[in-house]
Amino acid sequence: MKSRFFAATTPAVTRQNRPVCTLVIDAEEDFDWDVPIQGTLHSTAHMKNVRVLHGILSSYGIVPAYLLTYPVLEDPDVVRIVRRQLEQEHCAAGVQLHPWVTPPFDDVMAHRTSFSGNLEANFEERKLLALKAKFREVFGFEPTVYRSGRYGLSSHTGRLLEKHGFLIDTSVAPRTNFTVEGGPDYSDHDYELFWFGEQRDLLEIPLCRSIVGWAGPLAPALYHGLSGPRLSGLHVPSVLTRSRCAERITLSPEGNDVAAMRRLLLGLLARGQDVFALSFHSSSLQAGRNPYVRTKAELHGFYDRLSEILDFMASALAVRFASILEIPGVLDRPARRAAPA
Repeated sequence: MKSRFFAATTPAVTRQNRPVCTLVIDAEEDFDWDVPIQGTLHSTAHMKNVRVLHGILSSYGIVPAYLLTYPVLEDPDVVRIVRRQLEQEHCAAGVQLHPWVTPPFDDVMAHRTSFSGNLEANFEERKLLALKAKFREVFGFEPTVYRSGRYGLSSHTGRLLEKHGFLIDTSVAPRTNFTVEGGPDYSDHDYELFWFGEQRDLLEIPLCRSIVGWAGPLAPALYHGLSGPRLSGLHVPSVLTRSRCAERITLSPEGNDVAAMRRLLLGLLARGQDVFALSFHSSSLQAGRNPYVRTKAELHGFYDRLSEILDFMASALAVRFASILEIPGVLDRPARRAAPA
């Protein structure tokens, strides 16, 4: 496969005889999603609710990966909770770069640069190193799992990750176009794990999102072709979704019902994709902290959907749940590139 964001990509092939799923949690400050810029108010208090979450996850043997932002790493109470879970091997941890809350800062932070890939390469690197140093300071080891803020990759991000010892990236948002907001366009990416880097040593585990439906291989072209700004008033994507001709679905209890997530999983399995990444934001663990969970009733609905999709995967699909750090081990590694003569 080809990607304009990464060098030397190679599709990842699983060696498992049953599906595998990992859980990725954006462990981040809550903030105004419409104004993610430097100086806006934020809080990390909701992170203490991970204790409630683990009551559900432990019954399935799930080891979540928390991708922590700089403000979360600055909260000693949250760090204490995560450190305890790390020590008990109840979670894994990595980092997520939110540029507007990660030092160093300058005077030109704006909505466009909330996508970390829009930063100048050297400025993105300085922020990445500050985030990495903060993680090392509080946990005593180097992070190897990364997510780009607002899924904002650029052509230089992959090289920075390889240079600084990361092993897994989770930043690709398949079939999604952020260009209206100044971000990247992943419309030509489908959900597929792949190796990348000069030596193909890094693994991309994208957001588990795809376009499925009875239109089959034509579904992505239909969805994107009829979703442009010129047709926005016709609400064509809604028609495609309601008819199940072409629906874009994410494996997440945020904004996706259980029936849709089942269709996504079955569609991916039919294509030979059998490694999944369930995901959501930590701010969904408390009502009123993000647009997905605004009320206590919606919080109950969030937990209900999470429990139902976990039960479906475990019971109907015989999915094995694995830590994100285990995923490279269930895949065949490609041959390393020969060194230049």
